[in-house]
Amino acid sequence: MRKLFSVFATATIGLILFGCNQKGASSGDSAAFEKEVQEKLINAKEGEVIELPEGTFTMTRPLILDGINNVTIRGKGKDKTILNFKGQKDGAEGLRITANGTILEDFAVIDAKGDCIKVQDAQGITFRRLKVGWSTEGSTLNGSYGLYPVQSSNVLIEECEVFGSSDAGIYVGQSKNIIVRKNLVHGNVAGIEIENSMDADVYENTSEHNTGGVLVFDLPDLPVKNGARCRVYNNKIIDNNIKNFGPKGTTVSEIPAGTGVIIMATNQCEVFGNEIKGHNSVSLAVVSYLSLQKPYKDTVYDPYVGGVSVHDNQFERGTGSLDNSVLFGKMFAAIFGDKVPDIVFDGSINPAYKNADGSTKEDQKVCFHNNGNVTYTNIDLEHKSANMSNDITKMDCTIPALKEVKLMQ
Repeated sequence: MRKLFSVFATATIGLILFGCNQKGASSGDSAAFEKEVQEKLINAKEGEVIELPEGTFTMTRPLILDGINNVTIRGKGKDKTILNFKGQKDGAEGLRITANGTILEDFAVIDAKGDCIKVQDAQGITFRRLKVGWSTEGSTLNGSYGLYPVQSSNVLIEECEVFGSSDAGIYVGQSKNIIVRKNLVHGNVAGIEIENSMDADVYENTSEHNTGGVLVFDLPDLPVKNGARCRVYNNKIIDNNIKNFGPKGTTVSEIPAGTGVIIMATNQCEVFGNEIKGHNSVSLAVVSYLSLQKPYKDTVYDPYVGGVSVHDNQFERGTGSLDNSVLFGKMFAAIFGDKVPDIVFDGSINPAYKNADGSTKEDQKVCFHNNGNVTYTNIDLEHKSANMSNDITKMDCTIPALKEVKLMQ
């Protein structure tokens, strides 16, 4: 049944049909390309390398690779092989993968009706040197996610460019063993988001000119609960000040323009060696899910942060005004006016994280260490800011460093 389902796919046919030196494609060529791709996917064999030719191809249906493992789909370059879904008539995603060991590299997916590339339930997925996004800037009608692996393992995203997503450009959700490195994300609501995931390394990326730079979230009511062990390091998180264009009701629609990093409701997260500069609302916030003031019914969900270490980063605040048009911005404005500190902690600690004497267990501490001359506030959300503190020395501690993520072959 999986092979029959692939007849509706549109993923790859290459040099057989069009030739290496093609510079463009007419509408007739695109129609032939689409038809031949469907046939190619029906007959794909495990371990096959499918070459995409140079050219711009107008696609009308989603590209689906289902149940055929260890297939490589390779173009001639992210600016040379372009799959344009502006006229997509059927389906949501541009490219959808439900297969193990897939490698996607050196092509572009533009203007998909929904998400550009979605991968689900995959053991092993590589996104390499891809260009994905939407040509209309700041539109709520743009798809939610550019690169969207979910409920997968051994995820590698490297050297990609992602733009225009109305939720997150690079979103990894409910997954484990993840590396996101050396990517450029811009013009999205959230640049990079790691959600309800285990063992993620996010490093050497440039996240700029989004609404928010990097988000590490755990949310309730999802099949995979309570993520942990995420390292965010050696990234350039710069000038993320564009207006939030996320659809109302989504979590990211509450992120104020001018947000660098938010760590929310997750455990064992290490943020270090980053340049976090030019943000007009908040450079870095560590908060519980309680800060969203939204009810939830998930009895397994842990809404608190714990084991968070923010150290050896470079902070430099932006010169613009706080965005108080969304929930987080309104909360900051109510507490701080227009002068939000570089680092904000909501002060909420799970009672289960505490020792008998009321102190926080060593592995559940929240620590801010060696970040230069930063401003800081614990807003004491639990007590409605009755005991706010600006004394960052109380948070100057260290916890054991997290281990490097290594992908399994």
